[in-house]
Amino acid sequence: MKDKRYNMREAAKELGVTRQTLYYWFKKGWVKPKRDYRNFPVFTKDDLKKINNWRETLKD
Repeated sequence: MKDKRYNMREAAKELGVTRQTLYYWFKKGWVKPKRDYRNFPVFTKDDLKKINNWRETLKD
């Protein structure tokens, strides 16, 4: 079975941020999402863990 893929709305909700925040992170190059067959950004659970770890390092 494939890993669950999260779209922008779902990923933002899981991370506790807005979609606009995710787009800002893309623009800055801080987050690099995978793309689906329509070229929309998608995330896996591992991607969300990495983003959360990155955010935690910024708080230190």
